[in-house]
Amino acid sequence: LGLALYAGSLCALSDTTVLYHDYCVLGAGPAGLQAAYFFQQAGRDYVVFERSHAPGSFFALYPRHRKLISINKQYTGKSNSEFNLRHDWNSLLSHDRRLLFRRYSQDFFPAADAMVRYLEDFASLLKLRVQYNTAIVHVTLEKDGQAWNGHYFLLTDQDRKNYKCSSLLVATGTWVPNVVNFPGSEYVEGYETVSINPEDFVGQTVLILGRGNSAFETAENILGVTNFIHMVSRSRVRLSWATHYVGDLRAINNGLLDTYQLKSLDGLLEGNLEDLAIVKDKKGKLHITLRFYLENRNFSAGIDSITLPQDELDNFATRAPYDRVIRCLGWKFDFSIYNR
Repeated sequence: LGLALYAGSLCALSDTTVLYHDYCVLGAGPAGLQAAYFFQQAGRDYVVFERSHAPGSFFALYPRHRKLISINKQYTGKSNSEFNLRHDWNSLLSHDRRLLFRRYSQDFFPAADAMVRYLEDFASLLKLRVQYNTAIVHVTLEKDGQAWNGHYFLLTDQDRKNYKCSSLLVATGTWVPNVVNFPGSEYVEGYETVSINPEDFVGQTVLILGRGNSAFETAENILGVTNFIHMVSRSRVRLSWATHYVGDLRAINNGLLDTYQLKSLDGLLEGNLEDLAIVKDKKGKLHITLRFYLENRNFSAGIDSITLPQDELDNFATRAPYDRVIRCLGWKFDFSIYNR
């Protein structure tokens, strides 16, 4: 009994042990590894926490169709390394000339797997201090007059281990899928899980929610096998060549704009997604209606009691039923880790 109590006290002690570093970085993606490099060069006390078993876990999954939209420009006609690096969208900064991205891919739009290999080498060759398989699930702020900045950050991981730091850099990026809830949204497939095999869409009619790069990337993959594709979003398409913002729709993904403008059945629609509703009929087809049409629904009469917009509007754009509805609404930052 005494031995058991002693062992239990040791476990309790280990659970409350707080490991301290001056700097803690969350996420071993490009931003986290770049920060780690400069911390290491400056001789700082730091650690990077990565929830996965390797760096770049986001790029191991996304983009789903595995082609990046970051340009891999290998040739500029210049020998100035600073000038060349300014036109290199993928390489991180370091003193090691082996870690230039052009050594990992010759493609102008490289594969995402090349980025994963690059980030793995960047972390290992530079011997960056990354603690893998560690997901920080809770962050609190502790006021302390003895701290140089008046506070410490307290971090807790998935195993309830505790860490403490003076400065916290959250470099996780936006990785939580944006989800819009409306009646029938349970029938919607997410970009993060939908099939990427075009054969699964042969002869189908598809509605895509969203009009960013992930939406057009998804459409591009199935454009040649579907009956037609509709896209719906509350805002117009923002083309990167018009806005000069690289995150807006890039030309490499916008094949559906051609088929839309050339009257080949595909279409772009505008509407507030929260006003929509999806109704599934007995054949499994998905009908788009508006939320307010469900207000007077006679539930005992089934789907036939639901007014569809095409019942009243001859030119309602989504009057044909769909086989699949796919959500491609981008990502948002994960605020759930913070103590509020």
